[in-house]
Amino acid sequence: LYASLPPEAQMAAFQDKPDGCKRKVVLATNIAETSVTIPDIKFVVDTGKHKCRQVTTTGMESLKIEDVSQAQAAQRAGRAGRVAEGTCFRLYTEEAFRTLDPDSIPEILRVNLAQVILQLKGMGISDPTTFDFVTPPGKQAIVRATKLLYGLKALDRNMDLSDHGKKLAKLPLDPVFGHLLLQSVEYECVKEMLTAVSVLSADNLFYRPNSSGNSSSGGASQKAAAMHRRFASHEGDLPTFLNVYDAWRKEAVYVPPSSGGSKMQKKLIKQRQQQQQQASQKHSSTILSHHDWCQQNFISGRSMVRAHSIREQLQEICQRPPTETSQHNKNNKHSSGGGLGINVASSCGKDQEVFYRAVAAGLYLQVASRVKASSSAVDNGKGSGNVLNSKHMRGAYKTKLGNGTVSIHPSSALFGRNPAPACVVYTELVTTKKTYIRGVTQIREEWLHEVAPEFYHKATT
Repeated sequence: LYASLPPEAQMAAFQDKPDGCKRKVVLATNIAETSVTIPDIKFVVDTGKHKCRQVTTTGMESLKIEDVSQAQAAQRAGRAGRVAEGTCFRLYTEEAFRTLDPDSIPEILRVNLAQVILQLKGMGISDPTTFDFVTPPGKQAIVRATKLLYGLKALDRNMDLSDHGKKLAKLPLDPVFGHLLLQSVEYECVKEMLTAVSVLSADNLFYRPNSSGNSSSGGASQKAAAMHRRFASHEGDLPTFLNVYDAWRKEAVYVPPSSGGSKMQKKLIKQRQQQQQQASQKHSSTILSHHDWCQQNFISGRSMVRAHSIREQLQEICQRPPTETSQHNKNNKHSSGGGLGINVASSCGKDQEVFYRAVAAGLYLQVASRVKASSSAVDNGKGSGNVLNSKHMRGAYKTKLGNGTVSIHPSSALFGRNPAPACVVYTELVTTKKTYIRGVTQIREEWLHEVAPEFYHKATT
């Protein structure tokens, strides 16, 4: 049970156990601490761990596995015996429990503050350290966020909002994704980048049933992998996201509940099928409802709708003239007002290299190069004197910023590709036993000097 699991799959946790089944077991993330209550749970097994977002020294957000707080542990224990007596088993000692923080660390102390600082400066607060936060963040966190915004050209040398920063402040996006979108204007691929940043801003699109050892779940997992390969791009995750969204728009009909629901959906499906027949398309696809299409392709319907909703919102902001204020912001005196006046129809078409150059320009701070394995040991980059041999360095990359050793995440379209790409950009770091990069797309290293000459020097031979 986890947040991005499709709703129909989540409901399995709330169903009564089948006849002949002695026990129902629910494996859950910390969504089960407060978000949901399963009434018939009598026992809770608490690992004492959770996955949370933290900001790295380079300003990137990273998912890390950390100890829970005592308050979280109490919440987990409270999940047992909601309607009768229950028991909680903690997989750690009482002494370990006493060393836990009493309360959870507020999110503002853990995450990248770049978007917060950007919005404050957009509201006219030039020095964010003077703002009366409910929980004041540390000075170092503000400095890191400011450095990131400067690197994204959102701030000038006086640390005031640049023209680029004022545009970024109008976008309800992570500043990195906003920068990525604005870079696409120069490369004339706004249509594609709108989709890419919208999917990146939603939860994971791909849903894969857990292969828990029985033949049915194992078969479903293999089928999901096969369906996902249909969308996979040899160039990486961002073009893969475009493939999924484009297929959904072409093959599925989505009608918001407020617009007529299932009745309107059936009508639109019939209309689309008739249009295909009239056009005599040789390679016409079967038109399905949003729910059926997502279920057939093992795509999270909720994430798909979320990505579509974000895209619609971004498109409205982008195409609205700079002098025109949205209805939502008319009464907001702090609103940055106006749109961006961008041509949202600009597209690179089949010239995919243009799109990849735009991606490189937008994510130039998040670049990693493949480590060339050799028979000699390689420094692990942590400054501890430890080394990693060539076996452990297979598939390893070094980040340009921070010189950290990372690997491509198993969920990536580029995972296991042979030969592995020499240079990639990424959107997210995930740390478990290793540090992984997600949202990975292949680029050419020589592009870096072209897209960010002030940051990357031209290689000399």
